[in-house]
Amino acid sequence: MKVLVYGSGGRDHCLADKYGDSQHVDKVYFAPGNPGIQMTPKGKRGLIEQVPIRDLKQVSTFCVEKGIDIVDVGPENPLEEGIVNILNLNGIRTVGPKREFVRLESDRSFTDELLTRIGVAKPEYRVFNDPVEAKKFVRNIGYQVVVKANGLAAGKGAIVCDDVDDALFAIEKIMVKKAFGKSGDKIVIEERKYGTEISFFAYLDGSHVMPLRMFAQDYKAAFDQDDKDSIKQFGGNLNTGGTGCYCPHRLVSPWLVNRIIKEIVNPTVNAIYNDLGWQYKGVLYFGLNLDPYNNLEVFEINVRHGDPEWEVLARKLSTDLFEIGMAVWEGSIDTIKQAWNSQYYVDVIAMEGRSKASRGWNKGYPARYGKGHRITGIDSLEPDIAIYFAGVDKHPDKGLVTDGGRVMHIVAGDATLEKAREKAYRNIQKLSFEDHNNNNANCLRFRKTIGL
Repeated sequence: MKVLVYGSGGRDHCLADKYGDSQHVDKVYFAPGNPGIQMTPKGKRGLIEQVPIRDLKQVSTFCVEKGIDIVDVGPENPLEEGIVNILNLNGIRTVGPKREFVRLESDRSFTDELLTRIGVAKPEYRVFNDPVEAKKFVRNIGYQVVVKANGLAAGKGAIVCDDVDDALFAIEKIMVKKAFGKSGDKIVIEERKYGTEISFFAYLDGSHVMPLRMFAQDYKAAFDQDDKDSIKQFGGNLNTGGTGCYCPHRLVSPWLVNRIIKEIVNPTVNAIYNDLGWQYKGVLYFGLNLDPYNNLEVFEINVRHGDPEWEVLARKLSTDLFEIGMAVWEGSIDTIKQAWNSQYYVDVIAMEGRSKASRGWNKGYPARYGKGHRITGIDSLEPDIAIYFAGVDKHPDKGLVTDGGRVMHIVAGDATLEKAREKAYRNIQKLSFEDHNNNNANCLRFRKTIGL
């Protein structure tokens, strides 16, 4: 069988790698992909091949010409652009929702109203189209909030606020300064909750649902809490697309999994199939919060695999991903048996840190960051470390260089969480991003508390 994974980031590389493990798969194409794949064992032997095409119609033509058996779409933007609709018109099997179903992620207010209507617990919220009214609201409510861009924002559209000034700043940033473009034309202001974050996933096949009976914990904050200097320099501990992840989550238990399925997943999927009448085929991500009083609430729903959650879940998953993908398409996900290995996995993300610019300095991700820094140390990593490339490019002289804020995922597995953490950190310290404007000083940055 032949598979095409559409995307270019770490999650998408991980999807391609996992399909490459299938007993059914002879070839995985990765489009538009990234050149890091060529440095991996599967890339070197041609099992995974980068196809640098972005145009969705060209991707569809390529799939027809190559006889691709199924396409799995990683990121949200091509889903919203209708890649699944285009592929299905050409008779190509897909994993991922059609454009009209992406609304669950691209329109927060729509999803919040749906969850409220069906009785799924979520924090109190208000929707605003006018920044003046939004600012008036946060001055008067008296409790902490989270300000969210209503549309897609690459996982960075939620700003957690400590006080009124933070909330006013967030409204200005999203609605007035348009930090996330048109996604900020409307905002959702939500009560801030405290507790433990849970990333929970389910596969839908248009008729059934298969919740993954395993979940992970993502780390969204840009910096560790004790990194006071960076937090001050960046004007707060900014939200990111994720700085690391671990699995299994410390709270994984049959009791909690059953509760999430009963209270959150089943009512939501029932509403998608029966109230909305959608034949949804793909993944649903439920961002959940469990507070100290055991209240379970939804703070967001996405229509894709998480990033970086998938990088650890995929390592933990023993079930053949190709069999899951085909069952999603064929409407037989209820026949799949889940299997998970006994290992713990930790993903620490190597990010662009402070680097010298042609004038002045780049603060680094999630602010302005440099590019084109030579990546060294990959060959010195231990053989059982999984590397998933994200923001990388190929330079004719330097070889593999940085080309994004989140550059590489370093995923380690071991018998305990503590050993997996130690292994991940032991290996990420072998890597270097050489700052060519600063005597090749190492400008790689990573959080030190992933998994704690």
